[in-house]
Amino acid sequence: MISVQKLSYVYSPKTPFTTQALFDVNMRIEDGDFFGIIGSTGAGKSTLVSHFNALTRVQKNSGTVIVDDMDLSAKKPDLNRLRAKVGMVFQYPEHQLFDDTVEKDVRFGPKNLGASADEQRALAKQAIELVGLDYGAVAERSPFELSGGQKRRVALAGVIAMKPQILILDEPTAGLDPVGKREIMELIVRIKAVCPTVVMISHNMDEIASYCNRIAVMSRGRVIGVFTPRELFGSRELLADCDVKLPLVTEIAARLCDGGAEIAHDILTEDELLDAIEKAVKHA
Repeated sequence: MISVQKLSYVYSPKTPFTTQALFDVNMRIEDGDFFGIIGSTGAGKSTLVSHFNALTRVQKNSGTVIVDDMDLSAKKPDLNRLRAKVGMVFQYPEHQLFDDTVEKDVRFGPKNLGASADEQRALAKQAIELVGLDYGAVAERSPFELSGGQKRRVALAGVIAMKPQILILDEPTAGLDPVGKREIMELIVRIKAVCPTVVMISHNMDEIASYCNRIAVMSRGRVIGVFTPRELFGSRELLADCDVKLPLVTEIAARLCDGGAEIAHDILTEDELLDAIEKAVKHA
């Protein structure tokens, strides 16, 4: 679905403020992936994904980005078609709400894509209900009267209403408490049923380990490698090379293993950890 080849990017070229954000990035994201992108602040993650729906344009002679069959390094890519295919949800998306009712806010995307009034209404209703909100209760309310978690759901609904095939999420659980984080991640899993390919930037290694099937590790504008969760979090040498922290459950498992418990060191989820502890206690 997304092919990145030899992509580089420079901010403010030919000025005293020139900064190179990406260096010769190569990556492929397949249809149906739940693809994680991790790395420290300034690694180039947001710059990279902003190329995927041409919010950041591919610079001349600086590589290629192909989404489905669209070459975004072309002089005039079809941006309407691209943005109907690729939905982008920024960090703190609730800050992007602007209309005076929830329904109008969610209808904005389909309206821009040329949907009729009836289609806009149907798509908005479907999206609002998909994110777990009661359409009848919130449709005519101001989005600014809602709770923080509800606002984030409305912002997600606004993207989902455009029926994208690819959903890009930049730190989707930032600023939420543990319950809110879990609710949003469970919501994203439901959304994936209608948006089959998800690309997620996150600093939360527990979320990355639990939900992603492949992970790109970035550092200083470069992709160090693309790994499965078990490849990445199961190798201490690789973690050290990539400067990546363990998920909390993997850290607990590793400490128990180091302490003599018969527990695998590459456990990734809470359920795996509980099962491993139960088995270790039975055999103790």
